[in-house]
Amino acid sequence: MRILTDADIRAVCPMADAVAFMKRVFYARSQGELVSAPREGFRAGPVGLVWTPGALRSSKALGLRVYLTGLAASDQLAAAWDGQSGELIALAVGSYLGQLRTGAIGGVAIDLLARPDAETVGVIGFGRQAWMQVEAALAVRPIRRVIAYRRDLERLRTLVDEARMAWSVEVIAAHSAIDAVSQADILVTATGSSVPVFDPAWLRPGTHINALGPKYRERTELAENTAALARILASDFPEQHRKDSDFLWHRTEHQDRMQDLAGLVASPAPRNHADITLFLSHGLSGTEVALLQEVAGRAEQSHRGIDVTS
Repeated sequence: MRILTDADIRAVCPMADAVAFMKRVFYARSQGELVSAPREGFRAGPVGLVWTPGALRSSKALGLRVYLTGLAASDQLAAAWDGQSGELIALAVGSYLGQLRTGAIGGVAIDLLARPDAETVGVIGFGRQAWMQVEAALAVRPIRRVIAYRRDLERLRTLVDEARMAWSVEVIAAHSAIDAVSQADILVTATGSSVPVFDPAWLRPGTHINALGPKYRERTELAENTAALARILASDFPEQHRKDSDFLWHRTEHQDRMQDLAGLVASPAPRNHADITLFLSHGLSGTEVALLQEVAGRAEQSHRGIDVTS
């Protein structure tokens, strides 16, 4: 069994590899090989504990990710077991595995739904989750420019400076949300906002959107009419959206036509150059277990992490 830190995972699994691996996981889901159990949890006052269990039948890996809610930041724990031997394969401590998983799923969506010639990424809510979405876009599209916006302008400038050091593309701090949206070929929204963060009228024809923030009737970063503009509407976990009575498009035609990202991996949908497409990121359970098993194998080959095999 191997214990992995954020630094270990960064060292052995670049984003391009994570996206390619996650595409295989979603194909496995399309074939019924991925078990995605519902997210569970409880609250103890203002803080809650959440766990997301799942399994990948084809690799015999079972496990879960556990994390706190109600805090600005907290450590997370992910565990994967070998379902045949019963041995614990790996533990990941920190937040990076979850961020890498979410970024890689976003990369699969971008690869399937964004225009092949997409060059500009617009971001609303430029933080660590959005950062990973941009890294995924860089891995699958010929991105030349990132236009980022967040309300905390000081933090925005800091992150833009970091991005300019990390990425070989132009990175611009936008003065407003409309600056980021109206120039985007790919738009990433990654906020905690309870009200819509952009007007869908600002979207250019052909824009693809990866939406990571709230999508509830009483708390949503997306305007309700956003879905009506999207010719393709997809999610990594559509069955979870359908069970949620607070989902923004619950019991609407948009819920009915929402496609599973796994189905699009197995059978990609054709799109026209001017089509607007929308991906709703939910966090498909089981994907972090599959990714942890993959990362643990890479770490063992690279002698990363702490080997505590008895």
